[in-house]
Amino acid sequence: MSDSYSGHPRRRFLIRGSHAWAAALFGASLGRHAMADGYSAPSYTAAAAGKRIALLVCCSTYPDGKNIQPARKNGRDLEAALRRQGFEVEVENDPDRARFVAAVTRFRQRMAALPDDGQSMGLIYFCGHGMQVEGRNYLLPSGVAIDDPKAREQAINLQDQILTAFPQRYPGLGVAVIDACRDSAEQDTKIGSFNYSTAPPGCIVAFSASAGQVSLSPSDPARNSFYTGELVQVLDGIDTEVPITDIFELTRLRVEKTMASHPAPIVRKLAQRPHMTAGQTGVFRLGRERSPTAARTAEDDAYAQHAAAMQPANVKKTAEDFLLAYPGSRYDAQIRVALAGAEDALRATSSRFVRLSSSAFLSRGSELYMEDMRKAVRGDKDAASRIATMYEEGSNGVAANPLRSEQWLRYSALLGNAIACYELYRRLAEKGDPDAEFFGPEALRLGYRPPKSLCGSRKSENC
Repeated sequence: MSDSYSGHPRRRFLIRGSHAWAAALFGASLGRHAMADGYSAPSYTAAAAGKRIALLVCCSTYPDGKNIQPARKNGRDLEAALRRQGFEVEVENDPDRARFVAAVTRFRQRMAALPDDGQSMGLIYFCGHGMQVEGRNYLLPSGVAIDDPKAREQAINLQDQILTAFPQRYPGLGVAVIDACRDSAEQDTKIGSFNYSTAPPGCIVAFSASAGQVSLSPSDPARNSFYTGELVQVLDGIDTEVPITDIFELTRLRVEKTMASHPAPIVRKLAQRPHMTAGQTGVFRLGRERSPTAARTAEDDAYAQHAAAMQPANVKKTAEDFLLAYPGSRYDAQIRVALAGAEDALRATSSRFVRLSSSAFLSRGSELYMEDMRKAVRGDKDAASRIATMYEEGSNGVAANPLRSEQWLRYSALLGNAIACYELYRRLAEKGDPDAEFFGPEALRLGYRPPKSLCGSRKSENC
């Protein structure tokens, strides 16, 4: 995240506009009737949720005037929003490395003590500065400057210290929300190069901006950063059940809409695209659970028809038909997220680089395979990548099929999976396929920097 944009002239400005119009964008969809996958009805009971815990680490104070003014407000507002959703919340403001590590250790111990019931959730939020070194992502405690020669030693490794605080099992849910500025500690890497990564099983990682982008916020301690402000509004708007992944997708859509029409030209120019990566988690929701005795309606039937669609074109059509027939529906949030994902899927499958026929979406496999298939049909890049692995290994009820594996990897890459892009580049380059010349640069465009150890002896600008 950038604070008052000090230290980077292109980020030095004060945002004074209002987010009110953006709140209206999905206001109806998250107001009274947002609902989750499955059937629903007008009456609800309190959610029979498992234990929910959260740790919020908010770092506002950094050397050289690179303070992040909204950090503490972000923490206060997100704490209140999460408590309304049943989370027990611990907040650490401006911790040094020792306090940061101690807080994560406490969180890890609490997560380990939670029952393995497929309902418990843990969430870690970080607001502050971050950097990448040799393809690894680091979070900087308060008081640590990125140009400090010992910055990496004083930082917290996202993959090795934060994500490992979660059990990393299926079904399970650990969520890391990273609202951080991206800088590089490597001289040959441009600023804004927080590296692309994927989430392990049972985890979701939500970034406030895509790899290679800056994350913007006002230089005003009374206002939120763009990303956290929209996330809080989405959480506050939840009434009835909404899947966790939809919450982050709605936040992404709101941020993109807010910034694309912002009155400040520099905000429009540097508009960030939030990024979420999800391992296989199962289905987790926030909001009130529907009553098991509620009567089924025609609206429920229409949503069930949409939920059963297993082709991107059918998902798009049933979503559009539903929105016309049931404006302001309790399913509105899920429908809008599915529609956006189906449109992404159709763009990907229309590319000459994908070569994935419509029949590929109708294949059958194990329960885990079908869970990922349903997500992939709706534009989930990580689910598509996992399906590629299933075909490569011959697992989860499908036979090994190298050609089908490559097709799914291509689809994942065109949906925006940078690691899939790079893996394709390596594979295609080895066999002399000219498509390598597309996927290599595309991986870089998406912000992926492969660790030097992965490059071996290959001499390429893509390593």
